Amino acid sequence: MSNKRNILLFLLGAFLLIICSFAPKPENRLTGIWELQMEGASTGLLKIFNKDGSFTNIGLGDNGFGISAAGTYELQSANSYLEKITVSSYKDQQGTQKEVRFQITGDSTLHIAYTISGTTYNEDYKRLTLIKGQ
Repeated sequence: MSNKRNILLFLLGAFLLIICSFAPKPENRLTGIWELQMEGASTGLLKIFNKDGSFTNIGLGDNGFGISAAGTYELQSANSYLEKITVSSYKDQQGTQKEVRFQITGDSTLHIAYTISGTTYNEDYKRLTLIKGQ
């Protein structure tokens, strides 16, 4: 009796594991190039989310464009992702990770919020689109 029960529990566990592996993952609406749209922020700051889970932040500095941060991101839910920074112009952020909460309005506006050392930051971005006629 106990052997049949153990087999039944094993099969039930295996079945649940298989079902969970086929559960839909959150749709990745972040993929693309986003431009920072905040009053008082420097112009030309881009956040690029790639399909492979990598991201790059590019900004316009005194010597032209440069990378301000890069790393990987992984969706945690439909409105949050984990950002792992591998390189950063801010040395204290290099090698760190943070949870980023986000909201996409329509298909073209991205709002993100994250906390570093107890301070919460909010940023707004606009999705870049193809320039027509060039």
